[in-house]
Amino acid sequence: MSRLIILACLAPLALAAAPYRASVDTRALVMVVRAADGEVVARYDGISIGRGGAAAVHYRRDGTTPLGDFRIVAVRRPHRYGAFYQFDYPTPAHAELALAAGKLPRRSRDAIVRAAAARRLAPQGTPLGGGIGIHGVGRGDPAIHAAFNWTTGCIALSDAQLQDFSRWARIGMQVEVR
Repeated sequence: MSRLIILACLAPLALAAAPYRASVDTRALVMVVRAADGEVVARYDGISIGRGGAAAVHYRRDGTTPLGDFRIVAVRRPHRYGAFYQFDYPTPAHAELALAAGKLPRRSRDAIVRAAAARRLAPQGTPLGGGIGIHGVGRGDPAIHAAFNWTTGCIALSDAQLQDFSRWARIGMQVEVR
């Protein structure tokens, strides 16, 4: 039996506003956490993103990190990467972009939109995939983390950064990825 502990019930999603928000700069590979008044409370340099870089929409197995505005909807500890702060990906905005590009069936877009309206986690098995969030290096190689973008679409912090981030991260926290 898995020792995975989910610290949030995913249905319905608890999306109350959190007192801190994070922003990720995928070009500079920096994540900043701000208090509600805008004060910077933490800065994490040298983060990693998906091995495919950043993209407007992440598709299953493309290795990209999706750009957009997200909320943390679940926290999983323990996790193979230390802890996992799951985003509400895919969002209706991503589904609309994928539908317009002809890469997502209308029924999948509709399911994602319905899930968001019901404050539930969107289907994770569509062509947009899922399981996107913030995690550490965990059992991975810190040297690879320092040298390469290596994730399958997530944002990775060093384990020390992830431990520090846990002071600020909460269910409902807004995370802007640009």
